[in-house]
Amino acid sequence: MVLINFKKIVSLIFSALLLSSCTNLKDDFSEEKFISLDSTNSLENEQKINRIVTLTSLSTDIIDKIDYKKLVAIPGSSLFKEKKEFANLPRISMGRTPPNLEKIVSLKPDLVIGTKGFHDKIISKLNDINIKTLSYEVRGWNDLNELIFLISNKLNLNTKDVVNNFNNEFLSNCIITKNNHDSNLIILASVKPLLSPNSNSWAGQMLERFNLNNLTKDIDSKSEFKGYVNLSSEWILNQDPDNLILVETRKDQFSDFGEYGPFSNLKSIKTNNVYRFNYYGLINPGSLSSIDNACKQLKQLF
Repeated sequence: MVLINFKKIVSLIFSALLLSSCTNLKDDFSEEKFISLDSTNSLENEQKINRIVTLTSLSTDIIDKIDYKKLVAIPGSSLFKEKKEFANLPRISMGRTPPNLEKIVSLKPDLVIGTKGFHDKIISKLNDINIKTLSYEVRGWNDLNELIFLISNKLNLNTKDVVNNFNNEFLSNCIITKNNHDSNLIILASVKPLLSPNSNSWAGQMLERFNLNNLTKDIDSKSEFKGYVNLSSEWILNQDPDNLILVETRKDQFSDFGEYGPFSNLKSIKTNNVYRFNYYGLINPGSLSSIDNACKQLKQLF
């Protein structure tokens, strides 16, 4: 029987959903949509941005791909362990610890990037003292392209080329190919409680992007985690999915899942169609690399 750190799982899911709240968006790239944003977010005649503090791993990664020398502080994240260029950068926050306002101000940034909801308080304080900020949400694929657009726009780059280059160079596994899958699946983002994404979540929209039949896509979210639904063991057994995705927050977390108990009778368990995905990429976008890896895994499933 698998032992799960309930508080850790819930905290991680909660953090993920704060960083990527939920709504249905079109997947298609819309140049007109970004041109519209350009007109409302232009920084013409404003100070050139050379010093950036990022409060999220995703915005950090995007800046890194554009010009890492502009970063003066970043959030603490396991995703940056191997990034040598980040080794000497101060960490402005760690885990669930709020960003340090005094530390941010002392760095004299030209721009601070955070997320709506999660960083509202500190963003408001920074605005009050006339430090420029960018606040965003990543709720689906178009939101990701919007974020790339907005950041490149702030840095006065050719936004259309930047967005296309990012998709082709850093998210190549996420390029859509025509596919039709007869089999279905359930994602378990948490086992205690049993949580699964509907279509109003980053994970749900990732599945829709690849035309994968998510059995929980149309179930209304009544849990405290928007875009995620509470499931019962009985419901899962009744649906008996062809495939099962388990989201791991640490390696080999569910190595013996389904060996004992009622889930051992699931079709997906018996046919060995159980897939383990990293928390970053499928539940929380995390970084461009983690998103691309999740796309690669999704493509290889069927």
